[in-house]
Amino acid sequence: MEEDGQKPKGVLGIFDSIKDRGKIQKELKRGFFNLQFPPEIESVFLDYYFNQSLSLIKVSIVLSLIIYSLFGILDVLTYKEFLGKIWIIRYGIGCPVIVLASFLIRYAKKEKHVQLILSLAALIIGLTIIMIMIVTRSDPAQKYYAGLVLTTFYAYIALGLRFKYASTVGISLIVIYFLLSILYIKPLFSFLVGNAFTLVFANIIGMIGNYLSEKNIRINFLLSALANMDREGLKRLNKTLEKLSKTDSLTGLANRRYFEEFLGSEWKRATRYKYPISLLMIDIDHFKRYNDYWGHQKGDQCLVKLAEVLKEFGRRPGDLVARYGGEEFVVILSNTPSKHAEEIAETIRKKIINLNLSHPLSDVLKVVTVSIGVATVVPSKEKQKDKLIEMSDKVLYEAKSRGRNKVVIKNIDYIINDEEAR
Repeated sequence: MEEDGQKPKGVLGIFDSIKDRGKIQKELKRGFFNLQFPPEIESVFLDYYFNQSLSLIKVSIVLSLIIYSLFGILDVLTYKEFLGKIWIIRYGIGCPVIVLASFLIRYAKKEKHVQLILSLAALIIGLTIIMIMIVTRSDPAQKYYAGLVLTTFYAYIALGLRFKYASTVGISLIVIYFLLSILYIKPLFSFLVGNAFTLVFANIIGMIGNYLSEKNIRINFLLSALANMDREGLKRLNKTLEKLSKTDSLTGLANRRYFEEFLGSEWKRATRYKYPISLLMIDIDHFKRYNDYWGHQKGDQCLVKLAEVLKEFGRRPGDLVARYGGEEFVVILSNTPSKHAEEIAETIRKKIINLNLSHPLSDVLKVVTVSIGVATVVPSKEKQKDKLIEMSDKVLYEAKSRGRNKVVIKNIDYIINDEEAR
């Protein structure tokens, strides 16, 4: 996600914009003291971090509200004389700030806004504890100093702040605490020195933990990006293999195997909805002679050109054009009655002639022509799809026996009924 982008919808599509494996591997090899990716990777990481951390951040804020509120018990037990002022600070300032932060984060649409809201809330909570220390400054023990240390740790470890934000909050609390200690709290020098060491080293420990956590998240992000590339590469490979298993390598049409699968599926659908299927069986006239005269390379070019013409007739969802074998092609026309199928077959026949592919050895014309057998049936549970293939092949043979360059059509329903009657 860009820092000024919209709130992401989910983790799955985050890595799609990262295409360069080399950049990811380069980032993995970079030194330990690096928490910034190049801009194009950093923007995706922020999207990833937002998705991964947002739910935990919401839970962490609720827990911080509970913990902060429960310290009111300590207020009653330790500072009854200051209870009114302390509770104004705790429940009048601190708790509303946490509730407001929770509300704002719920509707935040930018990762940097979430971080800024959390940082500001953590800083204000730290300030409320310092304010309580000012109210109770007459107590040399400064009991609530421990609360300031806990707030610092919570900001580093549990709140979901990234390193640059968490360290800014921690260092700001150090500076504010010492300024206000000198100006208002005015503890004994020994207390001030002790508190200085404790708060500074609490921040150092918190920074180390926060840095290691973000570094680990960033490494996991890079590894996830590589895994996504591998997964997408495998998907593309599987799609390619699947396509190759269903496609004729020369013409780019469906192969015979896929033709049979497709016809089986369409047969079931047509059986359910009771609409006709027409099958065109197409054969190039005297193709062996064409190869003998022009050579197999020209023969392959001829097949490709015919395939380009036939592709125009397989664009509907239920239609398919396939290379059946050698110089034979088939066209499945779903929900197509025999009359319309005959018109399509005639259109194909004429378009092939109009290609004007020279065929000097043809007995029909001196250009490439085709013979087409068309069979139409309304599928049912009692009929087999193989019967449609068989009949289209028979009428193709009939078209060739009539002199080729012809379309012959049969309505298979009548033939089946005649056979059943016998």
